[in-house]
Amino acid sequence: MLTPTNDIELWQLLLAGDDRSFQQVYRSHFSMLYEYGMRFSDEEDFVKECIQQLFVKIWTNKDSLAAVTKIKPYLLFSLRAIIYNKFRDEKRRRINGLEEDYDFELEFSPEASYIEREVTEKKLAALKAAMEQLTPRQKEIIYLRYFQELDYKEIAAVMDVSVKGAYKLSARSLEALREIMDISLITLICLLKIAASR
Repeated sequence: MLTPTNDIELWQLLLAGDDRSFQQVYRSHFSMLYEYGMRFSDEEDFVKECIQQLFVKIWTNKDSLAAVTKIKPYLLFSLRAIIYNKFRDEKRRRINGLEEDYDFELEFSPEASYIEREVTEKKLAALKAAMEQLTPRQKEIIYLRYFQELDYKEIAAVMDVSVKGAYKLSARSLEALREIMDISLITLICLLKIAASR
């Protein structure tokens, strides 16, 4: 049995019907997908059902799926599509492509850092409050870029926009945050990195 050394090999083995590779993809990405899904809906069972549907679909259609170079963005994009379809089909939301037509929650991890604790906590609280003033798509791209550390090509694939569009949305989102908080761009990015590390 081959031991996959990267995403390409792991995906190829999965597509070839290797159950162990499928289980590895599931186990190593479930938590990340669950966290992402819960930002669209606070219904735990709904999110788990969407993740299950995603993996059933992958296994069932493995003979016809294309090769991927990175599994994480592919799974994020696929889960997002399933959630959208379920919202539409079950009339949970009206999805028509407008930024305001879905929610995206951005909560910071509760793990505390003791580095400059008081000042940092106040700044992070201000960052969280500022984030609430962004549109759902702006919050989502901040999450994907700084919390999931995807590059712009991967973000474009997940959010179904062009790479140029991802750059523009990211820039607009950061600028909006910077103006709300009245801080420099460097300070803002540092705060986002601190928040993402918690």
